[in-house]
Amino acid sequence: MATFPLGEQYTYDHDDPILRTGEGGLTIWALQKMAQEKRFKELDDLFDNGISMNSLPVGMSAGAGVSTLDPKLINEKLVNEWLSDFAGNNWRGKIFFSSNNKGVSQGRNRMRSSWINSRAPFVPMMKFTTMLLDSHYLAPRAKSNLVILTYTDPLTKPYLQEFVATKLKAVDIQVAVKGKYGPVYIGKTWFGKYDKTGKFTADDPNKVVGRYFLDFNEGALKEQRESHLDGSEEDVLDPIPHVDY
Repeated sequence: MATFPLGEQYTYDHDDPILRTGEGGLTIWALQKMAQEKRFKELDDLFDNGISMNSLPVGMSAGAGVSTLDPKLINEKLVNEWLSDFAGNNWRGKIFFSSNNKGVSQGRNRMRSSWINSRAPFVPMMKFTTMLLDSHYLAPRAKSNLVILTYTDPLTKPYLQEFVATKLKAVDIQVAVKGKYGPVYIGKTWFGKYDKTGKFTADDPNKVVGRYFLDFNEGALKEQRESHLDGSEEDVLDPIPHVDY
């Protein structure tokens, strides 16, 4: 598994205006609708033909996602319901910390603090380590570099949701594409296991259990605040934490 940098391959800066398509461009909500309509071939084509970035994103992102497990399978019904609830009602996106290494960092998910209270505030939790990679075996057709998020130690406070994550071991992989406000990340989630060194092995490389979409641009965060929230409060990390690698 090769890691950043990419050598001679051209990479974009997050603020490059060429990545901002304006009206009619992709948003995380348009991508979510595609996933809900099971237009996975179109999403896979976007995923496989992304753009290479010269560093990890930093800051808060708006987020949207869906579960892609088959709810008709009895042994997956509860997991599917948990993932759908997670993506639809209890998750708003992610936060990537700044780092002295532009290819490695940490972050948190923007999640509701309680599943019991539907109006509970959102807090940063379910921590992850993130890295910019040249390639990964779970994305063999991706032409761009990609971002991996590993959850070897998700506990913070900890919250109940984080304990679930210690049982349902998962990894996220995402690529960047051009979007309305700037680069948008198209992500896939797999279940599997971590070994003692933190290496992830998927239960089934062909079985994507969830799809998610992130946008770190202020335009997307503004749209989320104005059109896609339910009024629940949120604890915001200000300033965004910094990590050294």
